[in-house]
Amino acid sequence: MPGSSAYAVPFLPGEHPEQERRFDIEAGYIPVRAPENGQTAPKDEAHLYFMLHRAMHPQQPRRKLVFWLNGGPGCSSFDGALLELGALRIQEDGRLALARPGYAWNEYADVVYVDQPVGTGFSYVANEAYATSLTQVADEFVYFLEQFMQVYPAYTNDTDVYLAGESFAGQYIPYMTDALLRHPTPPVRLSGLLIGNGDLNPAYQSGSQVETLVNAGIWPKHGPSHQHVQPYIDACRAAIAKDAVPRAEYHECNAIDSSIVELTRQKVSGVEHCINVYDMRYTDTVPQCGMNWPPEVGAMHAYLRREDVKEALHVNTHMHPEAWVECRPNVGSTLRGDSFKAPASGTLLPSILQRGVPVLLYAGDQDLVCPALGIQHLVDQMEWLGQRGMGRAKRAAWTVNHAPIGTWQTARNLTLATLVNASHMAPYDAPYAAHDMLLRFMDVRIPLPSPASPSVSSQVDGKDTRILVPMMPHDFAAPPKAASATSADLAGSLVAWVLIGMALALCLYMRRRLGRQRRESPTWSYEAVAQPEQERDVEMDAFTLGDEDDK
Repeated sequence: MPGSSAYAVPFLPGEHPEQERRFDIEAGYIPVRAPENGQTAPKDEAHLYFMLHRAMHPQQPRRKLVFWLNGGPGCSSFDGALLELGALRIQEDGRLALARPGYAWNEYADVVYVDQPVGTGFSYVANEAYATSLTQVADEFVYFLEQFMQVYPAYTNDTDVYLAGESFAGQYIPYMTDALLRHPTPPVRLSGLLIGNGDLNPAYQSGSQVETLVNAGIWPKHGPSHQHVQPYIDACRAAIAKDAVPRAEYHECNAIDSSIVELTRQKVSGVEHCINVYDMRYTDTVPQCGMNWPPEVGAMHAYLRREDVKEALHVNTHMHPEAWVECRPNVGSTLRGDSFKAPASGTLLPSILQRGVPVLLYAGDQDLVCPALGIQHLVDQMEWLGQRGMGRAKRAAWTVNHAPIGTWQTARNLTLATLVNASHMAPYDAPYAAHDMLLRFMDVRIPLPSPASPSVSSQVDGKDTRILVPMMPHDFAAPPKAASATSADLAGSLVAWVLIGMALALCLYMRRRLGRQRRESPTWSYEAVAQPEQERDVEMDAFTLGDEDDK
């Protein structure tokens, strides 16, 4: 394999030449299957693609290293890199903008975005020899880590390593962790897991979609829509009850999602609309029902298909000649054959916690794919370290600059964080909250340059104050365009922006976003005919009912 210098990405097309980035990027391929029969090439030419964003402020004496995985199965981690938590964010015009200070996860940690399993994103494998089981995915990721550490041996010492991801990564990460913990000579020392709106265990999560719609006032309790979906919930629970150990997926449980989407279909002016399953505050066109969202996703598609971008990112166009797609259906369908038989990953969490690995489960409260309520139910019923649920641990208010951003609860190695006004891709909507969550979990403490300095800070339960952004006036002389964020996430920091002359820019930004995509009223009901969103549609791969791609 080449040395780390061969992976350097000095410049990306679309970067503004006057916006100097304060971190290095490296990208390329790592083999994930050992050679066979005396060959030198890996079996099936199987390679995973990665992109490493170095930390702007590396921590001492121990560096922080985060491996980020998107879900699907088969969805690229460029979703995380360019839309959610990266320091370079794709804009609707195809340019890259530096994330606002306090948003990017690589401010204090090195972050590696991995396209996995093989065939996902820019990763490749010969003859469509995709992974066929969650166990195989886990073993190949461990092999990837072994090879990665050969390229970057500095990470083998004085480094805290975290696995993080969202959605179907909730299946990947516990399986990967279990494989690492059982490995006789693990390539990394795991310091923690972060799973966002994770697909973990249908026994506790299935049916929480309806609870979420009822609690939001979108559906009335025991109303016509609720009654229509209830038989699907009953069938799901009956299927689960037949198994001693819940499986990762059930056709009967997936039917709940399909029935909900069908009930939300509305034809207005000849165009069919449906709920955005990733953020129930929005609608989308049929059959996408969320795959057109976020609005920058179309620009990301176009950007990652450009030849100059692929060249800059060291994409192997000989082995990967096809155009980049956000979610590759063949990868997902091949792996899902096993997920209908394999034990749910949530059943591995108690032993992972008991073996001393801290776990953070976080959830945006506007998601219908893996709702926050379902994560709460799972935690309430899970037994680990001799107790069920969080015991007497208090669910504390969590604020940024004194504005509510969610709740925070910790007990016996497990932390549960709920982010308000956040979607399935929680860091996209609540970037301050998501980054603060990461820093708290890694116990990174940022000092203020001086007591009088303006800052963005957070608190849990009105105390345990942490600095998220130690703002200095010169840092914001020419601020980059902000990534999307909700008013709830930004409201508490407005005083700081005013102090440094940013109020006008923020108002213009929010007005532009609100003009682009109208939020529905909290009391809007899918029981009645609604006004459609007047926005352009983005060409996307179809969101298939009953087998939707989880980003």
